[in-house]
Amino acid sequence: MKKTLLIATALIAVAAMALGVKRLDAMARVGDGYLAKIACSEVFVAGRDGETVLSDDFNDISPLFDFVSTNIDHEARSVSANLLGLGAATASYRPDYGCTLHIGGAPDALPAIERFFATDSPIEPYEDEDIKSMIAKILAEEMANGAANHRSLLVLANGRLVAEAYADGFDANTPFLSWSMAKSVTATMIGAAVQQGLIDIHDRAPVELWAHDDRAAITWNDLLQMQSGLAFEEDYADPLSDVNEMLFASRDAGMAAANAPLAHAPGTFWSYSSGTTNLIQRTLRHVLESRGVNYHAFAYDNIFAPLDATSFVIEPDPSGTFIGSSFVYATARDWARLGDLYAKDGVWNGTRILPEGWADYVATPAAASDRFYGAQFWLNYEGFDGRRRYMPALPQSTFLMAGHEGQYVAILPEENIVIVRTGMTRGREPMPEIAPVFAKIYAAFDQ
Repeated sequence: MKKTLLIATALIAVAAMALGVKRLDAMARVGDGYLAKIACSEVFVAGRDGETVLSDDFNDISPLFDFVSTNIDHEARSVSANLLGLGAATASYRPDYGCTLHIGGAPDALPAIERFFATDSPIEPYEDEDIKSMIAKILAEEMANGAANHRSLLVLANGRLVAEAYADGFDANTPFLSWSMAKSVTATMIGAAVQQGLIDIHDRAPVELWAHDDRAAITWNDLLQMQSGLAFEEDYADPLSDVNEMLFASRDAGMAAANAPLAHAPGTFWSYSSGTTNLIQRTLRHVLESRGVNYHAFAYDNIFAPLDATSFVIEPDPSGTFIGSSFVYATARDWARLGDLYAKDGVWNGTRILPEGWADYVATPAAASDRFYGAQFWLNYEGFDGRRRYMPALPQSTFLMAGHEGQYVAILPEENIVIVRTGMTRGREPMPEIAPVFAKIYAAFDQ
């Protein structure tokens, strides 16, 4: 123990000299916040064993994580993390809302959501036994390939379950973290609001701070397509970056983009920004609450309950606004249901949940994106500069929910196929490993 403490102290001293005290303090604050928040959600939302989470989910991120003291309190349903007194952080679990960091005090109290929560909603099986057998074999073989670190693989066709496979420690009842697939959930919430006449995406976003400056010209569509022109640093390697401060050190995540200056004229420049997604959530909350609509129940009442996607949990920031850029949990089956809603152009069991053409809208390239991004969804087109499609073996009409470390829901609308993959492909770009898996699955339907 004494030797470990000396090593940790030496590492911190070296880091302080190399990085500066301010940067080291930020690194500790963000690192402790990251560990406390993710561990809390994995234990109390996903239902995983705490020791397994701590041993498996924080490797190859930072050597300083080896010296973070972590306490999982099952009675209080909270997790605390502390790097030798630097940047201590606590996250706590609440029913309906998952886990939230304590930043500047305890999270704001939120009303209970009247909802039915379950992780075991069944899906009707696919009819073609030969295709089911072929794809089940593909999934089993891929799951046995430990190098990719898949956690779930699932295939729907025509709204029916073709096959699914899970890594050890995970199953059909396990909710999986979205990372940036959450952005597509945010787009779906906006779509539901449009369907109900609450929002017009071509209107200017009603952000009060912008009322008297050039940012007032930014529309909902600009935010959705990540063409707002706002300056925002999406750099996860820098502990002082906008995105890290927003996710792990901010009480009100939407304010990160709300306070940002214009770097480009709205609608003229594409830049990936989790900040604008959280600003969408913050502004949506304002619009709904100003009209007497329950913001916190909106997605459950108008999207998830009709889909029977009853495992979804959207986690809020300490101010109570959903972190719609990054923190959504759902089972693989429920992620597939959400993808299937888009394959069906927003209609579920005869009821229109999203506006007619909303699926086409989110899958239409943003003008400045070189055709790889739509409205909170990634696209599969070739770029004007010769850039290859992300998944060349899949139709170019494919569009994707995509998240950090290889979370994907691929929607093939013309074929009415949805493919889900969750996992932890860390330290490298996951797409080169995942695209061939999806190619094999797609090819099996033509055999």
